[in-house]
Amino acid sequence: MTRFAAVAALAATAVFVGLAPGAASAHTLASSSVTIELTDHDASGTISLAVASLDKAFTAGHRSKDLSAAEYQAQVVDYLDEHLTVRGADGVPWAEDYRNFARQTVEGIETITVDVDFDVETDDPADFAITYDAIIEAVSDHEAVLVLVDASNRASTPGVFTTSENTLTVGEGATAVGLLDMTRFGFHHVLDGADHLLFLLTLLLPAPLIVASGKWQRGPGLGWSVRKVIHVVTAFTIGHSLTLLATSLGWIRVPGRPVEVLIAASVAVSAVHAIRPLVRGGEPVIAGTFGLIHGMAFAGILADLGLSGRTSVVTLLAFNVGIELAQLLATACVFPSLYLMATRQSYTAVRVGGASLALAASGGWMLGRLGLVSSPFDGIEGTLIRHPWGVVIALAVLAIAVRLLDHRNAQPPTLKVPTSPDDDGAAPPVLVPSPAAPRLAASGVLARRPPP
Repeated sequence: MTRFAAVAALAATAVFVGLAPGAASAHTLASSSVTIELTDHDASGTISLAVASLDKAFTAGHRSKDLSAAEYQAQVVDYLDEHLTVRGADGVPWAEDYRNFARQTVEGIETITVDVDFDVETDDPADFAITYDAIIEAVSDHEAVLVLVDASNRASTPGVFTTSENTLTVGEGATAVGLLDMTRFGFHHVLDGADHLLFLLTLLLPAPLIVASGKWQRGPGLGWSVRKVIHVVTAFTIGHSLTLLATSLGWIRVPGRPVEVLIAASVAVSAVHAIRPLVRGGEPVIAGTFGLIHGMAFAGILADLGLSGRTSVVTLLAFNVGIELAQLLATACVFPSLYLMATRQSYTAVRVGGASLALAASGGWMLGRLGLVSSPFDGIEGTLIRHPWGVVIALAVLAIAVRLLDHRNAQPPTLKVPTSPDDDGAAPPVLVPSPAAPRLAASGVLARRPPP
């Protein structure tokens, strides 16, 4: 491998590190959710928070690692009691009773759930205003999704709590689905999900190439490459849409941990395929097959919001539209740089370097999700996910560098210049670089000398 090829491989690794997360943390699903369940006469709720996000609201010495389980539980309950208020139609706050504090791991994220019962007294529980700013008051970009389950067990998303809007009013029309919120939630879930992004990006690595004699070779052109990308994205969309709908509507049920391990395995398969093709035209097959697994993970997010089996197909489609928009945005931002590099010899080093890192990340994910190891990449994912344009710009800079340096390192053509006569009187040729060689060859000056 040339010195530049080695540099290109290291640069590719640096770009992919931007998408390589901690082994036990595939998603930065740090958003909270507040689920309110209504009956004809009562109201109760469940609050779900990521421990890493919740700790940001506490000062040093009061975070999860600093306190015993009982002390931390008491602190969290007091904090939620301070930052959650529900008022009836008359403006009087409902009394709150917290119970069933639990810690669990959801998609590799340590999560706390707390149930709460409300004393609605004589109020109509379907008419209230809820104020919530837990974590939001300390982390300005944090959001919490409000999920409403009515007396007929239908779920909807009336809105999202943010820094600018921490109070939402729920009335008789509250069962209308917040389609825009669900679309936005699906959009951000993919952009915050490093495993989904890394799977797609790794499949795009060989998109500008074709398989010849069992190896990757340069593809026939831009139009062909774009059609190939469309096939990959479409296959992934069909796969995850089918299982997203089936799982969310309760038609199939799969435990979360095996799904997360299989998602990590999907990154490994796409990485091996990017290094050496597993099958001709295999990218759409891999995308569609493992898209089925990724769809189950997407459905798991809705289940965590309390929407599984309760929401409408329209809500699921809105969430899926957000997923597709994020997927298309990521592809549009990354593919031009990959294609620009794919026309150069050094792209092999970029492709193999990036795929190798993806393979290492997937191995870390699998081990982490099985609870066997912690990751050496902890902390990297959050930084890069918060600055996605940095990854896009780094890849674009790498593409430009590959083209410029490949052009610079290209060997110039040669001229055959006679020096001294050999034994039979003919002058042996000597190879001399000449920038004029292409022009002379085109004019016929550099014709082969006939044998004596």
